[in-house]
Amino acid sequence: MTSFLGCNNLSVRFYNRSDTILDRVTLSIHRGEKVLILGPSGSGKSTLISALSGIIPQHIEAEITGEIDRRRSAGVMFQDPDTQFCMLRVDEEIAFSLENRSVPPEQMNEIIDNVMEQVGLNIDRKTPIEALSGGMKQRLALACLLALEPEVLFFDEPTAQLDPASRKEIFALLKDLSAKNGQTMVFVEHVLDGCIEWMDRVVLLDNNGRIIADGKPEDILVRYRQQMKAAGIWQPKLYPAAWHEVVEDEQHPLAVKLSARLKRKELAEKSDPKKSDALIRIEDAAIGYLKKTVADGINLRIPKGGWVSVIGANGSGKSTFLKSLIRLEAVKKGRIYLEDCELKKWPDRLLYEKTGFVFQNPELQFIQDTVFEEIAFGARQRGWSEELVQRKTAELLEEFGLVSHAQAHPFTLSLGQKRRLSVATMLLFDQDLLLLDEPTFGQDEKTAGELIRRLKERQERGTTIVMVTHDMDIVDEHSDQVIVFHQGKAAFQGTPSRLFSDQRLVRTFSLLPPLHYQLLHARKEQVPV
Repeated sequence: MTSFLGCNNLSVRFYNRSDTILDRVTLSIHRGEKVLILGPSGSGKSTLISALSGIIPQHIEAEITGEIDRRRSAGVMFQDPDTQFCMLRVDEEIAFSLENRSVPPEQMNEIIDNVMEQVGLNIDRKTPIEALSGGMKQRLALACLLALEPEVLFFDEPTAQLDPASRKEIFALLKDLSAKNGQTMVFVEHVLDGCIEWMDRVVLLDNNGRIIADGKPEDILVRYRQQMKAAGIWQPKLYPAAWHEVVEDEQHPLAVKLSARLKRKELAEKSDPKKSDALIRIEDAAIGYLKKTVADGINLRIPKGGWVSVIGANGSGKSTFLKSLIRLEAVKKGRIYLEDCELKKWPDRLLYEKTGFVFQNPELQFIQDTVFEEIAFGARQRGWSEELVQRKTAELLEEFGLVSHAQAHPFTLSLGQKRRLSVATMLLFDQDLLLLDEPTFGQDEKTAGELIRRLKERQERGTTIVMVTHDMDIVDEHSDQVIVFHQGKAAFQGTPSRLFSDQRLVRTFSLLPPLHYQLLHARKEQVPV
């Protein structure tokens, strides 16, 4: 075969798996094209990128059949940027890319400054990489790719760990780069708004790793809407509509839909919220990691049985705050109380029986060799009968779509599957408090919806949910309260409607609220809260 980039009849199977990840895939990509690969979680999207870029089989062993046309120079941005860093400091990591291009040392400083500016990495170039937030690490990974000047850029969910405003900026940056340089780009993305509008093609995979559609974005969305919905693939909230049309035409179908959603929200919040005792009280606390303080003067009250979403820009302290609630990070000043007992006085065993924690990086919590044993581990530690362990574990495997991976090692799963596994291990128990750091990250729409439904059921049984998220629709639809971290403070606590309908707060915190609130602001309307 001869093409700029592509494959013919490509099948891929990993040696530790019995099933084929990609099944007889044929794809041809032209120079300068922007191609978006869509499919449900576990459909082989990341595997396809790895095969086309050469990561498989050069760095990841797998059984491959078929032909692949690769480019000599390719850059890949992974789902988890930590997996691609090999140096200690920001400037050293970018310089490593330049060394691979044999750039003279005297020219490096200017290039490093330039690529850091392009990706909005406005920090000291000697900053340790370990001190960066997840979103800042993704910006660094992008800077390293730009420094390579590759023939093809592959992006595996490049904005997954970015807050919505930063995601919009990164998509705009990549669009601008593609227009200026004619760069060939291949994307895997779940969040489509801001990305799909400037793609040349969409390639659609099914659950079995087969291509079922390949064409222009608008055509694919129209012709395969039902198949995409059934497969749980996220669809854009705006595209192919134009925003100015929605704002100006009150009868536009999307305008009607958004207006109705606003009215439902208004009616739902007219009733007074139920008062409840505080499960957690935080008094004049300062939080951080190592020697760094990321937020101070924190005074918050988290009610029993509530759903509290924690939002804010990357690096604002959201994950650190969550870790502080379970003593994974020590409070630097002030006090945190859990059920009126100071957190530091709780015995470890009692604290971890009462509280479950889901990490932003799911691999941090995996300790067993199979998916089944990972879920069952906590139950066995608590002395459950083997019959109960087997039954409850089997139920969770079924509910989270992991039955076929029960005997696989957790590290061999796709990122979306790892996220599902990490949540499943926590839902085995009936803790009073669940702390979740971006639990829907990397999930297809169907799986994310199922996860939220499960969490809602737990909340209705009395569990308090505290969740860090960048998904403003989840915040709006499911939260009783939202906490915003901004410029070193817990700057807001209140209802989602009160936050999103206040244009001053939206601007102050650089938020991108759900579309119905954006429509509200665009029309300069007011919604009572």
